[in-house]
Amino acid sequence: MSKTKMTNKSILIIILVVAIILILIGILGNGLYQKYFKDDNEIQFIYEDGIYEVKKNKKTSIFTEEYQDDVDGKIKKLKESNDYTIDNPLIIHNPYGTGSLSYYVYYKSDEDSVLSYEVNTDGYDSFERDLSNKYSKEKEFQLIGFVPGETNTLTLKEKNKNNEVLEKEFEIKTPKLEEDIDKQLKITDGEDEELSDGLYTVLGHDKNYASNIYVYDNSGVLREEFVLNGYRADRIVFDGDYMYYPYEKRGIIKVNKLGKIVRFYDLGNYAMHHDMVLDGDKLIILVNQDNTETIEDTVISLDLKSGKVKQLLDMKDLPPDFYETAVNPGKNSYGTDTLDWIHINALSVVGDDVILSSRELSTIIYISDFESKPKVKYLITDPSMVEGTSYASLLYDKKGDFISQAGQHSITYYKDDELDDGEYYLFMFNNNYGAANTRPDFKWTNYPGVGSYNKGDTSYFYEYLVNENDKSYELVKSFEVPYSSIVSSVELMDNDNIVVGSGKDNSFIEYDNDGNLIRRFDYKAKKYAYKVFKYTYDNLFANEK
Repeated sequence: MSKTKMTNKSILIIILVVAIILILIGILGNGLYQKYFKDDNEIQFIYEDGIYEVKKNKKTSIFTEEYQDDVDGKIKKLKESNDYTIDNPLIIHNPYGTGSLSYYVYYKSDEDSVLSYEVNTDGYDSFERDLSNKYSKEKEFQLIGFVPGETNTLTLKEKNKNNEVLEKEFEIKTPKLEEDIDKQLKITDGEDEELSDGLYTVLGHDKNYASNIYVYDNSGVLREEFVLNGYRADRIVFDGDYMYYPYEKRGIIKVNKLGKIVRFYDLGNYAMHHDMVLDGDKLIILVNQDNTETIEDTVISLDLKSGKVKQLLDMKDLPPDFYETAVNPGKNSYGTDTLDWIHINALSVVGDDVILSSRELSTIIYISDFESKPKVKYLITDPSMVEGTSYASLLYDKKGDFISQAGQHSITYYKDDELDDGEYYLFMFNNNYGAANTRPDFKWTNYPGVGSYNKGDTSYFYEYLVNENDKSYELVKSFEVPYSSIVSSVELMDNDNIVVGSGKDNSFIEYDNDGNLIRRFDYKAKKYAYKVFKYTYDNLFANEK
């Protein structure tokens, strides 16, 4: 054998050995990387006791399209990997990260049927809901109602067209919540009358700008936690199978019935506050604008199809006398020195018009053509509030002997068939709170019994009958509610019950239409909850209309 052949063979062996070593290093290195340097976006589905749990890096945010799509892809693969039935359904705890007490359920039945379910937990009332009134073989739903930190018994109830029912039970240990939130509220019963359908939804619980949304049933049992990203979410708006709500100050999400975020909306240089309403295919939103000298005086629209944001109102242009005579006290409710001269805290859209509530001025402001040629049509307030301005001609006349609203919240428009054209109701939480920090010389003499920030005798539910024909308003309904200087809400339910949130009192109450207490709920909080609305969650359940 020649020296040359030996050398070539040696070289080939060396190359082969080096290649094998590099491959081994690659495999080992990749293993070490997977073990010690996992990608922040890695998501794992861990199967245990019949339930899939989603595991992710703590730094991974659920509030990205990548996360939502990644989870969606993994669920699709799981659905294709097995023939799931009611005896062996696919169950995943909170896959999309939006509902801490939710479970995704998927399976196929042998025949067309509808599905309902029941959750039973030792020490708590049961929770039952119909999931659909449409017969189908494929079942895919998001279930809520599981008590955190408890073993819950889930019963799926499948009913075919012959009304034959097939049931299957599952034991599910639901994880605890990260926050110390009441699982069972203290209840005080009043009149023996029926509560309205729906779930009490607590917005801005205690932590204000770092709070999730907490959902309670008529028994005061916690049934869901919607996860946010540093904002309190002032309202949930429902449209078909979707929910819209703020998840951060400058962001709103569209969530489908399975809990997936299907769209993110960016408000740009506007920060959400207090309220938003659905107007066709737009959201009308109260906002603060960045880099301005004032706050809580701007209204925008968000086009839900295009995502375009448009400024509609800068209140400094509409009642300028109020703005020009305001005095900066040096510090506002945000702890900054930006001028909070009007403090708009609620809105109601009426056709082409909008009704705004100004807490700072204890005034209801009706603006016509608010998206094209905005103009103040009228004001509802005590005449003393407009002294020194040019707005006396805009005041509607007060009919009757009563005290006008002070520091009000949740102004809501309502009209029934019995009223004439030009007549309608406005109902509100009348806080009966006397403070106008930017008008330090204002005298509250026309508001006897008005309270302060920390002390007051009572707040009220107020309902005005407004008559645009003779430019008047009168108080047609009023009853006392627990005092809350700020943070409060009212809502008229479909059965005419009234739900009231008295934030500073740490309570919410459901009354009948005459103001008789049906049930009161008290919660523990270091501060308060901002609002409490009662929603039927038609995106999740088959609610009868």
